[in-house]
Amino acid sequence: MNVRSASFRSYIARYFSIALFCVLSVFVGSASAERLINIKVAQYATTIEFTADSGLVWDMNGKNGRISGADVAKVSGVLEKAAVKRYHVMTASARAVETEKLSRLESEWKALGFPARILTIGRPLLTADGKSVIHDGRLGMVEVGVYNTQSEAQALVDRLAAQGKSSWIYVEVVSRSQGRLALVVNGATVAEGRELYLVPEQTMLLKKVEYAVGYPWHGFADRTYRGKMTFRWGAEDAIDAVLNTPLETVLAGVVPSEISGNAAIGALQAQACAARGEILAKIGTRHIGEGFDTCSEQHCQVFSGESAMSIAVAQKIAPTRGYVLTAPSGGLIDAVYAANCGGHGESNHYVWTTEPNPILRGVWDIDNPPALDLSEEKQITDFLTNPRTAWCSDPSVEGGSNFRWKKTFTASDWNTIVNSLGIGRIKSVTDIARGVSGRIYRLTFVGERGSKTVMKELNIRKLFGGLKSSCFIADWARDAAGFITGATLIGGGFGHGVGMCQTGAQGMAKRGHTFDRILSYYFPGSILKRID
Repeated sequence: MNVRSASFRSYIARYFSIALFCVLSVFVGSASAERLINIKVAQYATTIEFTADSGLVWDMNGKNGRISGADVAKVSGVLEKAAVKRYHVMTASARAVETEKLSRLESEWKALGFPARILTIGRPLLTADGKSVIHDGRLGMVEVGVYNTQSEAQALVDRLAAQGKSSWIYVEVVSRSQGRLALVVNGATVAEGRELYLVPEQTMLLKKVEYAVGYPWHGFADRTYRGKMTFRWGAEDAIDAVLNTPLETVLAGVVPSEISGNAAIGALQAQACAARGEILAKIGTRHIGEGFDTCSEQHCQVFSGESAMSIAVAQKIAPTRGYVLTAPSGGLIDAVYAANCGGHGESNHYVWTTEPNPILRGVWDIDNPPALDLSEEKQITDFLTNPRTAWCSDPSVEGGSNFRWKKTFTASDWNTIVNSLGIGRIKSVTDIARGVSGRIYRLTFVGERGSKTVMKELNIRKLFGGLKSSCFIADWARDAAGFITGATLIGGGFGHGVGMCQTGAQGMAKRGHTFDRILSYYFPGSILKRID
């Protein structure tokens, strides 16, 4: 099993070259300067099991060797030191190069009595060869408080929300957790150390990969990956599995995970361009200090590894290789997307605490838009209860069933919400503010012991037990004393609604629209451009 250390470098290089060649041959042909990214594909508490039918080579703490497809292998770990984090309360952000805007924002918060300062995060995105800057996505954020615990930071966020001021918590990873790892093959420990590197000759299978944590479809699955895999202790006091593989390989897995693999080709290609742009735009500003570029979950983009579907999709999206959306002034567009907009997309600044972006403004998902103001209660009620035909209302495409939905809260369900608010029984829900899509971005609960304002659509969805979207109207049930005891919600859409409506894109593609037309529809004013 052991290989001489002196020959390991050439040995592992040979097998990594074989693996990379297979990736390029299967997915993208023989193009040069392939961009590799590091994506966290799994997280384990203490034990990892894996197989590789064609074998793999490993390297750990100066030792190395080969594991065959017949070997039984696992990794076990012991945590020695927890990760250290700081929690920053942020109130505004802009591109780091927009110094005048950031200075103005900082001064505004200082004038309100806060110890505001600008925190700059990120690094520029370089070309695949590392020689030129493609995009400077660094962010400047206005910080008004920094704490050692999340609860302290959340207390300030809650105080600001009560004043009608939006904020969020940026988690700084000061240091990742530390621990030992042991590689066990056929029951015997063959190496111990801090990091383990695996390079499969073709693919490897990670067992019991946890996915969709915090979502109703949470579960575990065995998943197949191609490329170099690294195991190390990470920022969540668990063992991270980080895959180093070509971006186009990741996209081939992302597309069928994020949109139906059976969608018409125009939707698949539009999804590939949007996903490519989102990954590249966020490299250097996401997961800073965690040891990887992006993750395989909803936090970034869902990537389920290699499958027969991803191989088939790779061929369909190959013509879009390198294409991303840019702004007229230059720079990548963070081409976000949501499952179903419900008939109208949302503008970015209502969902996140960011400056309005005309390319990410919410657009109608309807050929002949009605003359409705969805931010007004009577008109959003009409829109939700008397739905118009939209691209995303097509029941024959995946996601069409989320165009309209209903959810009922029993007394028990409502008590869970009441307890989380901590202000006693709820008398009323007031101060409802909606964005252009009708999604609620602010509401206030008035209770026996005070009031509490909840801001931003994701926080509202979480409060109500994981709603499909914050675009809803409510019929409140009350007791004899007038306190709310339950509710029936009628809602529209699934997700935040910003950018491309994935169900709508499928509806457009089904009717013959090409990927460039779909992208220009959902990202008005953007420019489709090919980059290295």
